[in-house]
Amino acid sequence: MDESQSKAPSPLRSAGALQKTFPPTPENDFAAYIHMYWDACRTRFEGIEAIAGKWMFRDLIPAMSDYDTRFICRDDMTVEDWCRMSLAVGEAHLSLCERYPCYARNLEHLPGINLTWSELMSETYYYPEYQQWTFYHSTKPARVTEAQQRFAARPWDIKDEYFHLKKFCLYYGRYDRQIDPPVNMGVHAVKYPMHSRIMHYFNPPVMSAVCILEKKNIPGKFDAFELAERHFPGLRCWEFINEILHARYESPEWYEEPRLSELEGELETALGILAERLRKVVTLVPPEAGVDISLWKAALQNAPIDPSLVIFENMKFSRLMKGRLLFYANAPRRFFDATWPMENELRRIGNSFFTVPFRTYWRIRTGENVEDPSTILDRLRGDPLDDREVAAAAEFSRITQLYETGKGMERDTSLAIAAIFDDFYRGLTKIGAAA
Repeated sequence: MDESQSKAPSPLRSAGALQKTFPPTPENDFAAYIHMYWDACRTRFEGIEAIAGKWMFRDLIPAMSDYDTRFICRDDMTVEDWCRMSLAVGEAHLSLCERYPCYARNLEHLPGINLTWSELMSETYYYPEYQQWTFYHSTKPARVTEAQQRFAARPWDIKDEYFHLKKFCLYYGRYDRQIDPPVNMGVHAVKYPMHSRIMHYFNPPVMSAVCILEKKNIPGKFDAFELAERHFPGLRCWEFINEILHARYESPEWYEEPRLSELEGELETALGILAERLRKVVTLVPPEAGVDISLWKAALQNAPIDPSLVIFENMKFSRLMKGRLLFYANAPRRFFDATWPMENELRRIGNSFFTVPFRTYWRIRTGENVEDPSTILDRLRGDPLDDREVAAAAEFSRITQLYETGKGMERDTSLAIAAIFDDFYRGLTKIGAAA
């Protein structure tokens, strides 16, 4: 799952969610897939110099996990290079998807974070997720080693606490049964409700809590569960989780009531107990907030984090968005479901790529807060944006604000955004540089 918290109705509830027979777990061929994907993308764009993925290799569960790719590129990448790479990687996805329908799940989205080596190594742009990546292939292995050594020597600080506390708050609460539909999973969709609950929505806050308690970035999902059980040995959820994972999600009783609600209740209870422990060690939340997570979120809004980092955090996710949208718009419909992925992107990119970065830049530049940054675009004309970039930003804002899910306009909207995205990205890059 790629940084997504969007809610959408799950087709599984009407498609045999309580089915009691399970398809066999396929062979783990992630190593072969990663090598094939690396070759396919590098053939199309020579500037890619390393491929990494979130988490550890043992966290990649066949038929359940997608592969959250991260690319590291040469240091002299220009805006035009990023635009060219976006198209090239999108073409690689389309070609592989047409040739290997069995990899539809793995190919569900283009890489999220894409960096140069200097950005990866920069303290200014440091992002704790970097320490949770596994590197698989590189044309510059010495630079991979250098990065790993630097991260290993880096002390825990406020950036780490902010990252993990923000994630803990984001995932805190009872599981929403409508939030995470199974997409491009074929016969294995029947197992996905358990994977979603345990690995996509319970593991992230558990991992972040353990990282804060250990004051260390834990790279593995299974590692995080093992450490959490040591910190909180009395929680009933570990017995349930261990049983379900040991059975490879093939325990029919956990998909039915009352066990399903019992599981969700224990996971929710566990998060409450973790919050009580975190309350004693975190520094970014005032004592009077207690364990009220809404107050924690409010406190994080005022955390002493460089606002220019907020712009870069959003910008680094935007670099391959054009290729992602074009892949979805042209993916083979006979075996690849692109509707929900398009809905997911179209719901969030307006805020992530336009509203937050442009609003933040304006506050840095003028000290003013603006609700809708489209109202100040004309004042950015000439400094730092040119006419085409202003027009593209205005159009990007207009299209993303008009989009409504469920209207059947996902493909047309994606193509419209892709048509102006290069000029929009040029403007976003200038905003980041000016900040």
